[in-house]
Amino acid sequence: MPDYVIRECTKVDLQRVHDLQIIWENEGSTYGFEPSSVEDLESKIGKYFFVLEIDKIICGYIYGVIHTARDMNIFKDGEEYIEIEDIYAEKSQRGKGFGELLIKKINEIAETNGIKHSLVYSATKDIESIIKFYKNCGYRSWYVQMYKPQKCTK
Repeated sequence: MPDYVIRECTKVDLQRVHDLQIIWENEGSTYGFEPSSVEDLESKIGKYFFVLEIDKIICGYIYGVIHTARDMNIFKDGEEYIEIEDIYAEKSQRGKGFGELLIKKINEIAETNGIKHSLVYSATKDIESIIKFYKNCGYRSWYVQMYKPQKCTK
C-alpha cells in the first residue's frame, strides 16, 4: 500500500473533490449520480468529511451526515446515526483497502462523538461488488429495493 493520509476536507480541497465527482459521473457506474457543486460540497465540510491523499494528491473522499432515527426498525427512535452520503476512490486506487480505511475513519470519529450506528445506501450498477465491500466493512443488509426495466436483460 502506498503512503497515504486520510484527513478532514478543507475548502481548498473542494475543487478536487468536485473533479473526482465528475470522473465518477463519467464512469457511469451509479444510477442517477450527479456531481455536487463546489458550493454544495462546502456545506458538507465538518468533522464528517474526509479526503484520501496518496503522494499529496487527493484520490478519494467520504462524507456523512448525522440523523436522528424515527420509525426505523434497525435503530431505536431518538438514536443518532451517521449516514454515509458519498464515498469514492479513483479506479487506480480501488481494491487496495482505501475504501475500508475511509469507512473506518468516519465511523471512528462518529463513535468518539457518541454515534454508535452507521447507515449507507448505494445506487451502484454493480450491486454484488458493493454488497461485498460493505459487508467486509461490517455492514449488514436492511432491505433491498429493485426495479425491472421494460426489457429485462442480463
